[in-house]
Amino acid sequence: MSRIKRKPKLPEGITDDPEVFGRFKVELAEIVANAYRISDWKKFAHRFGLEEEILDHPRFTRSMEWGDEDYEGHVLDLVDYLCSKNIPALTALFEIPSVQSKLSDDLLAAWHGEQDPLISALSHSLGEVDAARGLIDLNSYAVRVQNALPHDPPGAVGATKDLLEAAMRSILDERGVAGTDKLDFPELTNKCFNELGLLPNSPPKSDAEGKVRKIADNAKKMIIAANELRNLAGTGHGRVVGKEEELTADDASMVASIGMILSAWLLRHVGSK
Repeated sequence: MSRIKRKPKLPEGITDDPEVFGRFKVELAEIVANAYRISDWKKFAHRFGLEEEILDHPRFTRSMEWGDEDYEGHVLDLVDYLCSKNIPALTALFEIPSVQSKLSDDLLAAWHGEQDPLISALSHSLGEVDAARGLIDLNSYAVRVQNALPHDPPGAVGATKDLLEAAMRSILDERGVAGTDKLDFPELTNKCFNELGLLPNSPPKSDAEGKVRKIADNAKKMIIAANELRNLAGTGHGRVVGKEEELTADDASMVASIGMILSAWLLRHVGSK
């Protein structure tokens, strides 16, 4: 029987100091209130099961539509609620690009203070992958992974799966392969590896090539396993928050690190095959 995973927590750099925590909630609410429109709140509510707190709230969307002064206050109430009841939803608000650019530097530092140094380094490096330019914004996915650790391991695994899937679909689209939207994840992985010539369709030309093919085959297995882990313990299939199988931050960091490296590796093969 699987163990019940502890609920994700906010970074201690945010919660340890009441003054910092209060400022964080106020600034986040102000920025999100200006960034989100009605359609954004509807999608957010359905994504995180917050229909009662947002769509059925007697004043939330109405105050926004009418430009009433209490709108920001309702957003602040929601942020305060998410801080204790739904950390993944709060993290999604934190990941809004305007939040990253407008939140005070000391609050950003407090949030990122416990970041995994390997993930931070790899995240930065993905932005320098020349092969990805014009195909996919790897950095946007890497930021999601980076922001999820260490407080939300399932979110990090889910973001890693999204990164791998987006990289492979972008590669196939660039190669003119049609119908990829109908492929499940294992089929997509096999299709991508085949298109890049990474499957053993013919005898290797040398011992070295044979070893590389073996490594490539293991890489494909790791990609598929990352998706399976996401379905089991990550953010897949609408899992109830707090009832996923246990996954540690260290294990999620390992999966994320491998996912980033494999995404960059696949993209570098686009121009060489």
